[in-house]
Amino acid sequence: MRSLAIIVLFLSIRAVAQTPDPTPIDGRISGSVVTEDGKAVPGATVYISQEASSLVDANSLVTQTDAAGRFDFGRKLKHGVYEIHAQKEKAGYADPTSKFYRPLNFSVQTVQLFGDHPAQNVTVQLQDKAALLVGKIFDGDTGRLLKTDIGFHNMQTGGGRSVMTDGKFSVLIPASTDVLVLSTYVRDTHWSTFTTKVNLQPGQTMNIDVPLYKPSPPPDSPE
Repeated sequence: MRSLAIIVLFLSIRAVAQTPDPTPIDGRISGSVVTEDGKAVPGATVYISQEASSLVDANSLVTQTDAAGRFDFGRKLKHGVYEIHAQKEKAGYADPTSKFYRPLNFSVQTVQLFGDHPAQNVTVQLQDKAALLVGKIFDGDTGRLLKTDIGFHNMQTGGGRSVMTDGKFSVLIPASTDVLVLSTYVRDTHWSTFTTKVNLQPGQTMNIDVPLYKPSPPPDSPE
């Protein structure tokens, strides 16, 4: 009897899995990406993710804006509610959904696709620019660049990131908030640690030097 129940359950699950999804797939999201002061942003990356009750149903797509800052995902989207955001790191606009970069007041924009052949034209406005931190990590005694990782911690949101370097780095960091900078790992031997705190304005660039030192050898023991 138990085996029969398992077989019936298996067939029921298989039948559900093979049932076609009745949700139409003819929705469309298009629009433009602009800066905080309304200027078009060419070459921005635009992301949409469908709000879903399970990871299996989740749908995400990516596209780029054209020379006029416009984008179009085409008429191929499943009906539902989508979250949409954009970024362009080369211009200083980092991913606003990342915990490291996300402002405390950030609320993701949503788009609804319901009805007969739904289409929505939206404007995605980028947040304030991030700040740029550039610098080098080097042996404080000889000046030799060190291959090491350097970490960054947003003290407001708790988000962080680590960057592998060849001794030089150039990293976007969240602006208008305290960011902790720390050396994390040197590959060939033990070195001193380094930490400092910075707070930069949107679009500001700061150069920082990170000197590390080998520990001094213990003094010779007296005979």
